[in-house]
Amino acid sequence: MGKLPAFMFYPGDWQKDPCLRRCSKAAKGVWMDLLCLLFECPVRGVFVDARGKPWSDEEIAEAIGGDIGANLGHIAELVSKGVAQRDTRGAIFSRRMVRDEQNRRSATERKRKERYSHTRVTPMSVNESESQSKLFVEVEEFEEEKKKIDTLSLSVDQIGHLYPANSHMRGRSLPQVQQDAIAEAIARDGADQVLSGTKGFADKVVNWPSADLRFIPNPVKFYTEGQYLKEPEFWERRKKNGREECAQHPGSRRTQSGACWECYSAKYASGCQPA
Repeated sequence: MGKLPAFMFYPGDWQKDPCLRRCSKAAKGVWMDLLCLLFECPVRGVFVDARGKPWSDEEIAEAIGGDIGANLGHIAELVSKGVAQRDTRGAIFSRRMVRDEQNRRSATERKRKERYSHTRVTPMSVNESESQSKLFVEVEEFEEEKKKIDTLSLSVDQIGHLYPANSHMRGRSLPQVQQDAIAEAIARDGADQVLSGTKGFADKVVNWPSADLRFIPNPVKFYTEGQYLKEPEFWERRKKNGREECAQHPGSRRTQSGACWECYSAKYASGCQPA
């Protein structure tokens, strides 16, 4: 039996990837097949041939075996979910395998220098090393961008679930239209400003009478129009706009405009003119 690829010794580490966990079971199986192929590619971890030409998606799907159409769909899913990436040439690669290979090469080079104090480097190894280093930089840049996206996603989720109208969505994903509106608000005014405005509004709503909760703005409108920038007192005034319990008639009904019916009747006791 031949030597197993290094990643076969820690498959659980690959399953910990949040992006992979979002994929379907079939796509996860295809990813394992892709890892086996990537391990044997001339540039380990990257779907390119010996001349550096990227494999097409169709060639990858055929190499996996089985239903090519289904394989293409799974490959597209893996790329869209961030499990697999494409470099500047359009070649699909595994950032984890590329990083591991770079670390392996660095460790080997370090040990060789320690052993012989100098290393003879051939032109071929120089070109290969430069190509691998360039790809490693691309992986680092991708991971940095991914961190920014993850941070934005966490901020959107925190702000969206803090919004009073979304109290029934605890533990559930926000509608995409809300996520987009919050993300645009963060891009305009910054996460701290949007979070602070949302928290200020939520703190005021806690004290609203239950009958007034229907006046909570639609979340998309709240963030699209920048209503989170209003002072907290603005939302307190909305509660006081004729809708507090009347001190003289606590149990009184309300007019259509929200005024105390008893006070309204006393004011217009003479009919058309105020008393």
